[in-house]
Amino acid sequence: MMLAVSLLLTVVSVQAEESEKFHRFWPDNLYAVEFVNDNVGFVGGYSGSLFKTEDGGETWSGVYMGSNELIRHLSFVDESNGWGIGHRGSIFHTSDGGVNWEIQKTDKGNYLRDISFADLNNGWAVGHNAVIWHTSDGGKTWEKQELTGFEGRDLPRLHGVIAKNASTAILVGEFGAVAHTEDAGNLWLVSYNENKATYLSVAIQGDRAIAVGLDGGIYTIIPSTQEQRKEVKASREAKWAKAVAKAKKKAKRKKKVYVPKERPPVIESDVDYSVSKIDSGSTQHFYDVTTSATGDAFVVGVSSLLKVSLAAVKNDAGDAEELTYSISALTSGEGFPLPFIWMGGVAVTPSGDIWAAGIRGLIVKGNTNDMTFNTKLNIAAPGAVKLISNRWGEK
Repeated sequence: MMLAVSLLLTVVSVQAEESEKFHRFWPDNLYAVEFVNDNVGFVGGYSGSLFKTEDGGETWSGVYMGSNELIRHLSFVDESNGWGIGHRGSIFHTSDGGVNWEIQKTDKGNYLRDISFADLNNGWAVGHNAVIWHTSDGGKTWEKQELTGFEGRDLPRLHGVIAKNASTAILVGEFGAVAHTEDAGNLWLVSYNENKATYLSVAIQGDRAIAVGLDGGIYTIIPSTQEQRKEVKASREAKWAKAVAKAKKKAKRKKKVYVPKERPPVIESDVDYSVSKIDSGSTQHFYDVTTSATGDAFVVGVSSLLKVSLAAVKNDAGDAEELTYSISALTSGEGFPLPFIWMGGVAVTPSGDIWAAGIRGLIVKGNTNDMTFNTKLNIAAPGAVKLISNRWGEK
């Protein structure tokens, strides 16, 4: 049964002497997926296109956000108030459930990748060149924050951020960048991580976090024990000693006097995290991760929709319990597209419905109980959307 998709034809007022401009609505690849509850949800993608449902995905309306940017991610705190991130540096805000949008902030020259709000006031946005933006007044003003302790030649592109509360958030990016703040971003401390993977998304999972990235990467981000922190300190000492020995050897070979470099200070906090890889059994890229009310994580990527569960299991001696991860793939329904399709965003409703979106307007619905999923709607399919030049006014 073909789902009805209506286009909201919004007329943008212009000065009388100006000619009207036109925006061609073209649903393409989709990335942003956000469900506020079982009924109200949003999907966004190329050309500032946003789709909204108010009946659990049975019907969808198309909304133009006012700028032809790729909408990477959305973060809603209730049915009315939400934010979106545009890849060209725009931060969008709505206070009427997505009917109207304003651009609160534009970071020209920076590609922004993710946004996350803890409540109506406190949120973060991240992007290329290690850029971090923070607001504590609902986006009326934005303050730039910095990473502390990143060791690398180039600043990392930050791809994912998740706000746990008004004070605590975790971000991830390329070159193995994992950082956290416990004081609303006054200090963003980079966790020591010898794995230089590229992380694309992060979600909170209880007292820990889970991240996903390229080449089949699924990672746990767990509060470090004292023993782990001692190991990190020893590893840093060994790494510094190796660098000094190499510099001395180079100076001797060139018959120069060795001049010691000043060692950068190591800043520590009461809380730190250790990063470990979970064997996903895949080498395909994973693009997004979210967690459900039950604590399970759901991962999407190339040809994948996976469930990552965390459970307490007795150790071999049977005298203690250890938290272990298990990964299971959801089964696609009959007639699902070819296996090389990809999904770029995922969300889970309170009742356990899974929503994902991706290549060429594909919207997928699944369920956590029966572990299946199938195509709900293909917005770009012939006849699904009537392409109309609407007087929306490009910006």
